[in-house]
Amino acid sequence: MTCLRSLPVRNWWPLRVEGAGCRLWGVALALLFCGAMTLARPALADNWQATLYNEGLPTHLVAVDKARQTFLFFEKKSPLKLKYTFPCTTGQLPGDKQVLNDLRTPEGVYFVEYKIASGLDFKEYGGIAYTLNYPNPVDKLRGKTGHGIWIHSKGFGIEPLSTRGCVAIGLDEIGEVGPQLTPGTAVVLAERLDEKSVPRVDDGTARQLRRLMQAWSSAWAARSRKFFDFYDAEAYSRAMPESFVAFRQNKERLFNILRFIKIYNRKIHVLEGPGYWVTWSEQLYTASNLSTEGIRRLYWQRGKDDKFRIVGMEWTPRDLGMRADFQKGRLVAEAPLQVVSDAGSEAPRPPRLDMPESAPEEAVAAASPAAVASPAASDVEKAPVLQSVDQSVAASAPKPTDTAADNAGKSSGEKAAARTLLALSEPLVPLRQTVPPPAEVNWGARPGMAAGKAAQPALPPQEAPQAVQPSASQSAPGAAVVPTGAAAPSVPTSPAAPAMQPQAAPAAPAQPQAAQTQSVQLPTLELSAGTRQALAAAVADWNTAFAARAARIADFYDQARYNREPGAPRGHSLRTTLRELERRFAAPWLTVINRKPDMEIKGGLAVTSWEQLVAAPEGFAEGVRTLWWRRGEDGGFRIVAAQFRPGPTGLAADYLDRVSDQASAALETWRKAWEAAQLDAYMDAYTSDAVQQGRRGAANIRRQKEQLWARVKPTLVRISGLRLVVDRAGLRADMTQVYADSAGHSDRGTKTLQLRFDGKRWRIAREDWAALPPAPQP
Repeated sequence: MTCLRSLPVRNWWPLRVEGAGCRLWGVALALLFCGAMTLARPALADNWQATLYNEGLPTHLVAVDKARQTFLFFEKKSPLKLKYTFPCTTGQLPGDKQVLNDLRTPEGVYFVEYKIASGLDFKEYGGIAYTLNYPNPVDKLRGKTGHGIWIHSKGFGIEPLSTRGCVAIGLDEIGEVGPQLTPGTAVVLAERLDEKSVPRVDDGTARQLRRLMQAWSSAWAARSRKFFDFYDAEAYSRAMPESFVAFRQNKERLFNILRFIKIYNRKIHVLEGPGYWVTWSEQLYTASNLSTEGIRRLYWQRGKDDKFRIVGMEWTPRDLGMRADFQKGRLVAEAPLQVVSDAGSEAPRPPRLDMPESAPEEAVAAASPAAVASPAASDVEKAPVLQSVDQSVAASAPKPTDTAADNAGKSSGEKAAARTLLALSEPLVPLRQTVPPPAEVNWGARPGMAAGKAAQPALPPQEAPQAVQPSASQSAPGAAVVPTGAAAPSVPTSPAAPAMQPQAAPAAPAQPQAAQTQSVQLPTLELSAGTRQALAAAVADWNTAFAARAARIADFYDQARYNREPGAPRGHSLRTTLRELERRFAAPWLTVINRKPDMEIKGGLAVTSWEQLVAAPEGFAEGVRTLWWRRGEDGGFRIVAAQFRPGPTGLAADYLDRVSDQASAALETWRKAWEAAQLDAYMDAYTSDAVQQGRRGAANIRRQKEQLWARVKPTLVRISGLRLVVDRAGLRADMTQVYADSAGHSDRGTKTLQLRFDGKRWRIAREDWAALPPAPQP
């Protein structure tokens, strides 16, 4: 909590207006207990004073001093030198960013991702912006939300503390420093940074972390089990989209499959953040199956045993010339640093983005043609369900098996096909698409691959799920999944959602209007076995109606007491809530995955909360849904308040597990039609607005294929190393592709497909291709 004396006067007025009466009390309490609360809370990033050390500094570095509203640009030319100093403006409120739209600029170490040079409002952004990777893995580990933090300009000048969380500098200044804000440039956002005292002499920590990154790379290249000692499994599973169990299983199988792995790190850098450190380097990964290069970042934190452990990873594919140098025998990795005796035992926490790996070419070639891409031949292995999944849900999911047991009794082709792994990872090639405006304006998420897709409109915080991650059922993404053991009556799916009109409880007596705002005193609730059973049935029935898009869902709400019950949170009116549900139910299909609800009694109300994932054509939402129930005089429960808090729950793994077979079958149909030059079947695999390497729309794709296949026909289309990833708009499929045609032309590379579900099947919405070097000849 920040002391109010540090809060600019210009920011007091919004606090008084937005919060109404309760916020006035909050301001008074903050003024009274500011010092005590600051001492009591654990130090994370609020009022963070950044320190730069002389070990492992990058050649270019941006630093922002929020207290002085100053933008600093450093160059490392023995020693670090300050090249530019500009006035800047940051978020309207002080302190570290915690949640979406809190008007604060985050504090920590971030990196430039890409430049936006068109489609921006000139007054707000000056026409040019450089995006940052907020939230980074540590931010996600700490539960921070929001996105769209940029470095940009202002069309008509800047004034202090005037952005919604971004960093803005003048038009002339961004024109001067902008060309040096290349992707991967480190950006330190801090409350204070004294440029006169940097860099400081390293106390040994920065050098130790550089050694640890080298030791981590060596353990990876050696395919050693010590590689996993660098990870804190619990933190990995919380910070990353895949569980550490899935990560480890994938790596162990690859270690058994691959003949060799080589890792080259070049220019290992290190910076200290608020409560964590970041090491990064240019990295080349080459193995018996694939070679790729890019920027690898590792996020480290000290554990309770005072040892550093990785708490997050990021991988950005980029052409660095390392592969060409490697092929010419000119690649030289950074010289080994002095190795500490216990480096092998340093165990980091869980990361997020993992280096893409696929099964070796020879393993796939050993399989039958059908096994190469057919899901029936186990071409796609499903990532294991996260351990946090409720047992009732996990029981229905496939269990990960040991490699030896998995191969027992199988043919060589089946064994080879089974080695093609599915993992939650980043794509093998950079994605290109239309960039949405910053999320601080709440316009959408960071760009995925669905170019040109309109952003989902902002949903109310109460009862309206917000887009985060998808979900689906076993047979098709349009079916509902209800936790086992819940009494859920069957409700037919309505093709269109009729208007909803809430009905009062049947047994509730009519009351005067003035009395409706007061709750009738009822017997104290107890969480007995009967109460639990009744609540479980009510929640299951609500979920069934929600998944079926049934208008009867309005009957679950207490029209007289909704948003008026003591002890329940106040939110949107019942009318607004039902209108939002009505809007959602107008979609042609809806998918819901639920975990078993938790139940508790608060005052005279029963509170049920459960993790839920909702997918629809417009996007998906993942988070925790909470309903407050009041028991009426008839003994039935009705909803008096509702809330949906978006956030990661791990249900994306369930979704992927349930739809991967169907998506893989669609890809095999597409592959066969392509290989056989069957134009109608091939085009049936694409959406009408599909984008294929610059060609937009199915008509243009069809015209190009007609002209091409009139001259030459495909003779071989082979895909291997298929990897499915949950994407904001559906699924993303990465694979290694080998192609040959009747003219003798052949190539090999990485194919990335964006798959979209249309209510019946998965179709290709976008297709990207990146060629790989020719395979070495024996």
